[in-house]
Amino acid sequence: MGIALDPENDELYISKTKIRESNAITSIRISPDGSIMALATQNKIKIYTTQGEPIGELLGHTKGISDIKFSPINSSVLASCSDDLTIRLWSINSSSSSKCIKIFKKHTYHITTMQFNSKGNLLISGSADETITIWDVISGKILTTLAAHSDPISSVTLTPDNSIIISASYDGLIRLFDLETYQCLKTLTTSTSHGTATSSLSTADLQNFPVANVERSPNGKYILSTSLDGSIRLWDYMQNKVVKTFIGPKQSPICEKYNCESRFIIYQGRNLIVSGSDVNGVLCWNIKSKELVWNYQGNDTVHAVLSIDTFNDGKLLVTGGLDGVANVFELNENWKR
Repeated sequence: MGIALDPENDELYISKTKIRESNAITSIRISPDGSIMALATQNKIKIYTTQGEPIGELLGHTKGISDIKFSPINSSVLASCSDDLTIRLWSINSSSSSKCIKIFKKHTYHITTMQFNSKGNLLISGSADETITIWDVISGKILTTLAAHSDPISSVTLTPDNSIIISASYDGLIRLFDLETYQCLKTLTTSTSHGTATSSLSTADLQNFPVANVERSPNGKYILSTSLDGSIRLWDYMQNKVVKTFIGPKQSPICEKYNCESRFIIYQGRNLIVSGSDVNGVLCWNIKSKELVWNYQGNDTVHAVLSIDTFNDGKLLVTGGLDGVANVFELNENWKR
């Protein structure tokens, strides 16, 4: 089951179950009600209970799936995006009657990332074609397409009030767009030549590492960005600055090759960050102290952990990796660190 994960050893998370697929898991998600989870492997989506019992498969994509997301208001609705240039909307049923109910197509290159708004009526998609498309989920119509970046878009999310789209790209930039006017409000960039974070609308003179993932804090005040220089940064985006930087064990890089996801979690009043890594399994830091408080690597050769998701402020954690292993963890109530 991995390295000593039990209450006696005071580990933050306890391993609950493990699922093995024959190919890499590119995205893994827990439903809003916490009852089921979905994982993408190659061109398939597999549905399991959170206890690890298989429910079924969703078939229809013809190429690899990059991202999957449950509707925030309906645990039986799931969206997926693929290298086949389509987004598919699925109706999930506990019987064998799960089916694709809509197909969206507009992007001209691999679709890499998606995010529902909190009402579940809009879907924001980002693509390697450098654009963001905003879809009306009910009608399937496109509301607008934004020429957002100058390189493939790696990640999109929304502020909790659904007013701002936050996007990240391999051009090294994080951009914020007003969801009502579609205007770019600001661009955040870390200049690697100076090691400082700036807000700028003129970034042609800056060389930046690709930004692999962005996540917003539950209170909406901060952005967590994972860059392929190996660091995770906590941004106070209203003040246009990085307030914390996190790195791996013994100063090792977190991610340099793969787009590894991160999440905010809350435990007994503590604010924590959990992230996948290229070479260090799953990492978790105390935000305030920046201390690395948990590192899960398992007994096998450590492979990149590409996708993670949480439920109920992190009480349940799922991870999916390049080795095809999905882990389900639960918070250790006896953890005192």
